[in-house]
Amino acid sequence: MKIKQRTVRGLGEYVDSMFSSLPFLSIINFGFVTIILYADIHPWIKIYIPWIELWMFLLSMLIGINYMMYLIYKYVLPSLWAFRGKQLFGFESEVMDELEKQRKEIKELRKEVRESIKEKK
Repeated sequence: MKIKQRTVRGLGEYVDSMFSSLPFLSIINFGFVTIILYADIHPWIKIYIPWIELWMFLLSMLIGINYMMYLIYKYVLPSLWAFRGKQLFGFESEVMDELEKQRKEIKELRKEVRESIKEKK
C-alpha cells in the first residue's frame, strides 16, 4: 500500500535541527542520570558489590554505551540508510524525475552531436 506523503514548510528544518542537537544534550543528560542512578542504587551496591566505586560504575556504563554504539553502527545504520534511500529515490521522487529528464536530454544532445559529426564528414 502506498501512503501519500506531504511536505510541510519549515517542519523538516526544525526536526533536523532538533535531532542534530540531541546527541549533545543527551551526553549531558546521560551524565546526570547516571550519577543519580548510582546515588539511588548505592545502598544496594554497598551490600552486594561493596568494592565498586563511582568511577567503576561510570566506566561500565561507558563500555555498555560503546557496545551499543557498535551494534547500531553495524546493524541499524545500514538498514536506516537503505530505508532513507528508498524514501528519497523510490516513491515518485522529484530528484529521480529530474535525473530522468536530464538523462533524456543528454541522450538527445549526444544524438545531435553524432549527427552533426556525420554531416561534417
